[in-house]
Amino acid sequence: MPEPTLTFPVFLTSFSSMNSLLKRALLLIVTLSVITPVLPPLHASAGGKHSELEDAMEKMNGAYRKLRRQVADPTKNANSLELVANLRAASEKSVDLAPKLAAERPEAERPAFIAAYKKQMQEFVAALAPLEAALKANNNAEAEKIVADLGARQKQGHKDFKKQEKKG
Repeated sequence: MPEPTLTFPVFLTSFSSMNSLLKRALLLIVTLSVITPVLPPLHASAGGKHSELEDAMEKMNGAYRKLRRQVADPTKNANSLELVANLRAASEKSVDLAPKLAAERPEAERPAFIAAYKKQMQEFVAALAPLEAALKANNNAEAEKIVADLGARQKQGHKDFKKQEKKG
């Protein structure tokens, strides 16, 4: 009786190439696991520190986005009023700051640019009072309209006073 011979599947016959492939995969996994936690700080440091205005604007953006999602729901009016207070605090702080784009303007245009920014921010702050009143009166339909108007003001303000990032 002949002795049985072991036959390996075809993909295992070239063990040395498989071993090399496994080593490469392992090296890739280890490299990515070491580099990935470092990437966000590198990205943040590449753009430099956030300015005080950018920090305030991020707070405004977070409050606005939450408010936009929940303003139609009367059961969330108490939380919506807190978000309006956060928006007010951050926007009032922003009035006294100047956008980075002002530094790129010619010296002669800079004061007018900053004045226009401050005026637009003051108008934004003023637009929060009717929103607050509508939420207190449980007039969520009106509050929705005001929030939409605030969004339009935000887009226009970013168009006018924020350096546009190039896409692509």
